[in-house]
Amino acid sequence: MECFIFEAAEKCLGIETEYIYRIADDIQITPVPLAPPCYRGLIYFRGDLFDVIDVGNLMGGERFLPNGSPYIILLKWGQRKLGLISDKIIGITWIEDNKGSRTVFSNEGRTVELITPEEIWKILSKLAYGP
Repeated sequence: MECFIFEAAEKCLGIETEYIYRIADDIQITPVPLAPPCYRGLIYFRGDLFDVIDVGNLMGGERFLPNGSPYIILLKWGQRKLGLISDKIIGITWIEDNKGSRTVFSNEGRTVELITPEEIWKILSKLAYGP
């Protein structure tokens, strides 16, 4: 399967490319009050509204504060849309069938943890919002 690889919270993470809509840059993120620290805000991109989160912070790392405008990995699945800010985009690679395992080894020698947008969404839904 083709997998989009990026780094966040000192981990290599991968998402199947079927979920990747676009990589966006130079977009203003509109902050949302009373949101968890990992939630960076909202963006409007080509007629769609995306929630934007800092993946590293969501996975327990430090809050990522990029200089300038960060690259945002835009995901679409079903009716849901989500933007991810990562520490570093590595690229796309082919990974053999992982047989249901969350961790695989890519041919570049990186240990990659596979995640799905649905898993990210479940983590977000459990966070506390508001004061």
